[in-house]
Amino acid sequence: MANREKFTPERRAKFLQNLAETANVSAAARAVRMARQYLYELRDADADFAKAWDAAVVLGTEALEDEAVRRAYDGTLKPVFYKGEKCGSIREYSDTLLIFLLKARNWEKFGDRVRNELTGRGGGPIQNVNMSPNEFREIARQLLDEV
Repeated sequence: MANREKFTPERRAKFLQNLAETANVSAAARAVRMARQYLYELRDADADFAKAWDAAVVLGTEALEDEAVRRAYDGTLKPVFYKGEKCGSIREYSDTLLIFLLKARNWEKFGDRVRNELTGRGGGPIQNVNMSPNEFREIARQLLDEV
């Protein structure tokens, strides 16, 4: 992999362009033939590079969302074979992607209705109490006896 002197402005631009297209750090690092770990070190050392990196990830994530919408809404063509020969194709849609997109865009209407809440004894608030392991075991035994 290339060393520090080899991270030219051209490589930086190519890395950020690939990151903006894929939102994939590994793929962008391969495109410029540099180690991911080294690029993360550069990111930590350069606030401007970190901001550009974050902006590229946002663009890449938007591209992924656009592709998810396309697959859910327009579908993809899948080949159909008969006796080993391609005889046509069918359009398949992704119901799973559609569900995720609906949840992301309108959680109140399409989000999960399950709520998990923890409560203390008798449905009251959880008590944050420092206790020894023996005290904890005794309370656990009492709770098990109640069941």
